[in-house]
Amino acid sequence: MGEKEQDRSMRCSRCGRVAAAEDKFCAECGMFLRDAFVDHRLLLSLVHEKGGEAKQARRELERVLEEDPDHVLANHLLGTLYFHQGTLDQAIERYQKAVEGAPEFVLGYYDLGVAWYYRGNMREAIRAFQRCLKIDPHYNAAHYRLALALYHGGRLRAALEHFEKARTLTPEFLMANYHIGVLHERRGEPEEAKRSFQRSLDEAVGEVSSIYHLAMVRRAEGDEEGAQELLDQAEEFGRNLRSMKS
Repeated sequence: MGEKEQDRSMRCSRCGRVAAAEDKFCAECGMFLRDAFVDHRLLLSLVHEKGGEAKQARRELERVLEEDPDHVLANHLLGTLYFHQGTLDQAIERYQKAVEGAPEFVLGYYDLGVAWYYRGNMREAIRAFQRCLKIDPHYNAAHYRLALALYHGGRLRAALEHFEKARTLTPEFLMANYHIGVLHERRGEPEEAKRSFQRSLDEAVGEVSSIYHLAMVRRAEGDEEGAQELLDQAEEFGRNLRSMKS
């Protein structure tokens, strides 16, 4: 056994057999080589988080990471906890640690991309979502999120491609239609924009953003009466929504 392998190994406290770092049980005597309560602590952290007890959830995850700093799931869960608290730098650090330990961890790359996106770093967000899609090309939400990051990064053609992939993979994904319409509108393609906004409206009655943008396209074409009709419709939906919330 080389020096590097010895550094990663552990010795069974019962029989003295040397085991690999990833082994959970001793092959000689069957003794549990790691903290027997790791899985319990991970589950307990989830229970605490769902119960709104973030401090207790963080404490359980930190205990796991004290024993095993490279624990993929614990790092990912702690990253998600930090993300929900709005501490994005800490969330990113934990997500990066998770994917370093599991290079094919598709959800880890997806969540890392989301954290970078909300951090305002589109370049890193794009890289994370692209890595996610390299692992799973059919990950619909990753296509959608990548499209958003590309859009905010000014790469409209690439953004349109991934919004369309998201719509193809999940036709009922209504927001993809809306964003496709916005992109066509920005690219000066009114007919394509109208089709996408109308499709969004056909699938979600009262989708106010699509109504507004469709009105703007009609106004740009000189159809002021049609545009005003849609704006009135959007205002009516808005009033109804406010009355429902009050």
